[in-house]
Amino acid sequence: MSYKALYRTYRPHSFETVVGQKHIVKTLQNALSQHKVSHAYLFCGPRGTGKTTVAKLVAKSVNCISEDKAPCNICDNCIEIQQGNHPDVIEIDAASNNGVDQIRELIEKVKYAPLQAKFKVYIIDEVHMLSQGAFNALLKTLEEPPSHVIFILATTEPHKVLPTIISRCQRYDFTRVSQKDIQGRIEEVLTKENIKFDHEATRLISQLSDGGVRDALSILEQVIAYSEDNLTAQHVNDIYGIATTQDKLKLLKAIQNQDVGILMEEIESITQKNIDIRRLTNDLMELLKESVIYAYTKDSKLLMKLTLEEAKDLNEIPSPIALKMIDDLMETTEKYRSASDVLSYFEIGLLKLIGHLNAPISQTATYQQNPIKNEKPKAVKVEKEIKVEPLIIEKPIQKEPELVVEKEIIVEKPIVSEPAKDEVKIVPQGDALSFDLNVEEVKPIKKLKNVELNDDFILQLLLSAEKQLRIKDSQNWENVKNHKGDSRYMKVANMVDESTIQASGPQFNLITFENKLKISTVNETNNIDDLAKLTDEVLGRATRLYALSFTDYERVRNLFIQLRNEGKLPEKQSLEFFPKKTPKAKKENETLIKTHEFFDGNLVTIGESED
Repeated sequence: MSYKALYRTYRPHSFETVVGQKHIVKTLQNALSQHKVSHAYLFCGPRGTGKTTVAKLVAKSVNCISEDKAPCNICDNCIEIQQGNHPDVIEIDAASNNGVDQIRELIEKVKYAPLQAKFKVYIIDEVHMLSQGAFNALLKTLEEPPSHVIFILATTEPHKVLPTIISRCQRYDFTRVSQKDIQGRIEEVLTKENIKFDHEATRLISQLSDGGVRDALSILEQVIAYSEDNLTAQHVNDIYGIATTQDKLKLLKAIQNQDVGILMEEIESITQKNIDIRRLTNDLMELLKESVIYAYTKDSKLLMKLTLEEAKDLNEIPSPIALKMIDDLMETTEKYRSASDVLSYFEIGLLKLIGHLNAPISQTATYQQNPIKNEKPKAVKVEKEIKVEPLIIEKPIQKEPELVVEKEIIVEKPIVSEPAKDEVKIVPQGDALSFDLNVEEVKPIKKLKNVELNDDFILQLLLSAEKQLRIKDSQNWENVKNHKGDSRYMKVANMVDESTIQASGPQFNLITFENKLKISTVNETNNIDDLAKLTDEVLGRATRLYALSFTDYERVRNLFIQLRNEGKLPEKQSLEFFPKKTPKAKKENETLIKTHEFFDGNLVTIGESED
């Protein structure tokens, strides 16, 4: 078979064509030119970074007959070494020749003089695979080999090589090749092969290679076979399931604009391309990291994955917020390990990023961010000499509706923020803002107690649960999907779709989700009435829905079983979520509703009246 793989065809024939590793190349060239060649070398580093290639270049250089330039790639020694059939350059794969007998056989042959060249060169690849006995057999020879022998050991895992072996060698650590160098090499190969390409495609391949030139050329070869000599980013996407840089920037732009609709559309578009979500999450972290680096340095040379224009565009997200976003994405990648539905975690992770943009950027309103000079905050001007905590005033914060328990009855009680009594004037002063505050002491509104889904509350639900009712509800719950297209129930039907009923009582259902966003949405008090209408339609009775993750439910369920076995279950309490109303109470409630509407919804409604 005459065809040769690209990484073999374009293996460097001289030190000048080696991609990256400039520190190693320069050191070896100087040593060779001064005839200060060591008897043993240890080349360490990741796969595909040039260890074997440089070893062959050393072998050619010490045996080249040219006095002006070595290696010349013209003499018989250079040609035969390049072709891999020189009798005095022996390549050994330690992965398959790692026994004591093979090493002893090698040692026996070391003492014989070269057949054709000046030096015998032994290149032992993956030397860390040698057995303990083989290492010990090699020790003495490696320390004091004959003058005509050079050992070059190569490994990807130097920590597995005996320290006594390492101490007998000159060690060179090969590093991952930069993406720019790999991209340049790829485009050079494509030009020589007369293949059309776009720069985005070569950039994606360089990112996929993970710093290995050999991997990059192997990936390139596969994409060329698929693309039929016209290489585009879409071809790389189709084969390896990765998003283009533009796809990633569209996601970040939607987050930056706080446009959830566009964000979900972009996520849907990406998932249809079978993109690897885990890789995409890591890539988003990398882009945000580069935007922060550029914000602090303004040095475009440090950009590896972004162009200068892309970095400037991303810099509209303040650096402190970008760093918080990176933290959240890192937490999301950790959760992928145990996730059954990675996409849901990814969606939630991106929605959390939008939340950072609504938070205060800095701790003081007059602080103008300057990451380079790191200027200190300017003082806030106030009319009265009072202690004011640093703040950013944006808009009144609406408190969440809360639940209170009164006489075993859960009553929804919307809390309305108190109108501000103090006037706040924002006065521009140069690049900063100062505030004229006329501050008066304001008594805080008494915070009402929430009914939280703590263990005690869930235990009460399980105590009130009925097995036969759960079986019946579970069968009817399948009908929720039939209401997803009904305008009356569409919102809540989509909200509880894909949930599972774990416990049922006359007036409640305990359901579980894998989607954390849906869990919090179901538990919001704003949705109680709409969900009750849906359960009335699907289950034949109005119920209050409580949502948990399956993990939390299993934990409390196991606690319930343990307490039951030990006879320590709490006393069962009466749970009544939808109490019956007397005609008098019903009339009073209607009056309250009318009054509530008259005051534009700003009246706090109280639970039902007693007769």
